[in-house]
Amino acid sequence: MFIQNLQPGLIENLSYVTVLADKTGRLVLKVLDIDGRIAKTVVANINEGKQQLELNMEDLNSGRYVMNAFCGDTFLKSIRFVKQ
Repeated sequence: MFIQNLQPGLIENLSYVTVLADKTGRLVLKVLDIDGRIAKTVVANINEGKQQLELNMEDLNSGRYVMNAFCGDTFLKSIRFVKQ
């Protein structure tokens, strides 16, 4: 499983993450605040192929965040973003 990107980088309420998967699996996205605390966790079942997941970030406060992506227990990617 490969995380291609997060759009947009400056988020108001909704964001989209593009995922490329060679097989079905479970994607876990952990959003951490600037102090390293988990602000949000998103779990999605991913099908084989390319897909775009919509992420509702409305419940986050304004600020800087890091989103860590995992497939099961395997770390995939870390993406930084700003929530307006």
